[in-house]
Amino acid sequence: MSGTQDTNSAVQNFEELAQQAQAGLENGLDESAQVAETEEQETLSPSQKMDELIRGSSKGFMKKEIEKLRKEAARYRSSSRTEAQQKLEFQAKAEMYEKELDALKKEHRTLALIQKLDKAGCIKSELVAKDVPSDLDLAEGLDEFIEKYKEENSFLFKAPKQNIGSVFKTSGKQNLSPSQQMDAYIRAALGR
Repeated sequence: MSGTQDTNSAVQNFEELAQQAQAGLENGLDESAQVAETEEQETLSPSQKMDELIRGSSKGFMKKEIEKLRKEAARYRSSSRTEAQQKLEFQAKAEMYEKELDALKKEHRTLALIQKLDKAGCIKSELVAKDVPSDLDLAEGLDEFIEKYKEENSFLFKAPKQNIGSVFKTSGKQNLSPSQQMDAYIRAALGR
């Protein structure tokens, strides 16, 4: 190669490099402009985004933005479905717990009634507990109800124990001496 050809090829290479550098700078500027544009769009409100779409500032921009909005709408639809499903599940659990709580309250009330009736001497307290009105306050009106029920249905309650004066009999064994106790034991064994 001659010196002229070397110089021409070096110049040609330099020009190609300069063109590539210029293209890279333009691409870099385009990319930075796109980044700035997307940052600006992210700060825009939904109505401003819609205005931007309608105006169509660039060619493929509207298609990209519509696709992005479709994806976002699909994400919101799926999240709203899952939230609605979770809400229904929580409501069902809450209703189940409410029913269990009501059943436990009713059972507790019944047990408290049965206990009060047992203390009053009721023979069939489970049956009588069903006759107690549900709106009756256990703390205040239950004792009065039991007394009235006892007067009307005395056969369901045990008769109160009556202490009748009786003659006190002492045990013969306690007042006997040890030899007398032995004699009593022998007599009992012999059948006399």
